[in-house]
Amino acid sequence: MTSLLNTRSASTSTASTHVPTTDVGPDPEPRSRPGGGVIADTLDRVGFTRAQRLVLMLILAGMFFDTLEQNSVGAMGANLKGALGISDIQLTAINTATVVGGLVGRLLGGWLADRYGRRTSLGLNLLLYTLGGLISAVAFNYETLLASRFLVGIGLGGEFTIGITMLSEMVSTKRRGSLVAVLNIGSGGVGNFLSYGLFFLLLGPLAPALGGDDQVWRWTFLLLALPALLIVFYRRLLPETPRFLLSKGRIDEANQSLAILTSDSLRPGAGSAPTGPLTDSDIPARQLASSPKAVFSRAVLPRTLTLGAASWMAFGAQVTLNFLMPTLLVERGYSISESLLFTMIMNVGSLLGACAAALLAGKVGRRHVVGGAGALGCLTAASFAAFADSTALILILGATFQFFTMITNTTLACWSPELYPTSIRATGTSIVNGIGNIAGAVMPFAAVALFHTYGLAGVFGMVAVMYALLVVASRFAPETQACTLEEINEEALPVALPTAA
Repeated sequence: MTSLLNTRSASTSTASTHVPTTDVGPDPEPRSRPGGGVIADTLDRVGFTRAQRLVLMLILAGMFFDTLEQNSVGAMGANLKGALGISDIQLTAINTATVVGGLVGRLLGGWLADRYGRRTSLGLNLLLYTLGGLISAVAFNYETLLASRFLVGIGLGGEFTIGITMLSEMVSTKRRGSLVAVLNIGSGGVGNFLSYGLFFLLLGPLAPALGGDDQVWRWTFLLLALPALLIVFYRRLLPETPRFLLSKGRIDEANQSLAILTSDSLRPGAGSAPTGPLTDSDIPARQLASSPKAVFSRAVLPRTLTLGAASWMAFGAQVTLNFLMPTLLVERGYSISESLLFTMIMNVGSLLGACAAALLAGKVGRRHVVGGAGALGCLTAASFAAFADSTALILILGATFQFFTMITNTTLACWSPELYPTSIRATGTSIVNGIGNIAGAVMPFAAVALFHTYGLAGVFGMVAVMYALLVVASRFAPETQACTLEEINEEALPVALPTAA
């Protein structure tokens, strides 16, 4: 494996018009492209290595616990209202504090990742999330819990966007979409399903042993925070991405990182060599400055607006339903245990949807997947609003809607980091996802108002409209499936990239 990094293939000295393939297995012939094309060539040749698998697992582990934490307040809504004596509006404000913290975390984490490295930002995010979770467990009043959830949100916000940015830069072209989708299988799919199963056990059968309804929420926050400390410890093994290092002109470190990713170990000496395929000539000659302002520059503004609108609709709807569903079911007459069990059953659709998105990512274009799943999600939400008047229909239509929701959101997660150059990839991904965070902070208030007037039909009617607008927005973003990151950005942007300041 090391020999791939010691010399350049003769074919990298001439331009190639070879179109990336979606076939399984390494590319039969290397290709040459400007800028960081050599990185794509090397990763495409070696396929999916054991080192890359370990990177995937370390990123995935943190995202899994993030999902548990993200769903915790919604699942424990009735317990928190009883223990702290708070209203539906105050409970929604706790969710809003987490979402606003997530927005801060995404923006700060994205800037840190583009300025100082993806690895540094990812470690800091998880540490903040763990600290906030521990404070939540010992919160003595509503205000303390509100502040702790804001801190949790900061950690949650950067975790997902930096994770998908990092992985997208470290794997081959053919596997990029599918592997980023795998992150959502573990977090949004398995995470959503198991989270409500866990909460069902903790807040139901195990609640008496954990202090009853007034105290069990404290133990739940504690149990969610402690395992994350182990992930913080093991993540020190993660290498920095070679594309980030190359964009900063750190050639030797980029070669070492590329050598590690093409080896079977994450140990720095496992695959590194004194020399490698990257030289000073591979540093992108023209790139955007690493700043939030650059995400709104003329070169990439259409992409930011399109993905931002799609994120508002998709993530706003998902956060609203995941947060409010247990509470809405309780207020409709179901018990806490029943509402958590029903929500868990609905999230079987999330797991299947994330798996479907991973299969589609390597074979179907992003625009087709988002547009198709968004249209079907709109129809399902409208059907829920019109016909979900029994437990069976609530479960069936709820699970079906979650299926299309997860296909849509997973594909958007794959799409976002692909649409920005390396120097602003983390910031751009964080901003467009952060727009979804804002929707997650605002839309639950609208949903609560609609529920009190029109019941669940009003909530899902609102979601149906959001998904219709999502379908329209998805038509304006460029297709990226089967293209390298360099082809999408350095070569295909409609406006030439300026030299970074």
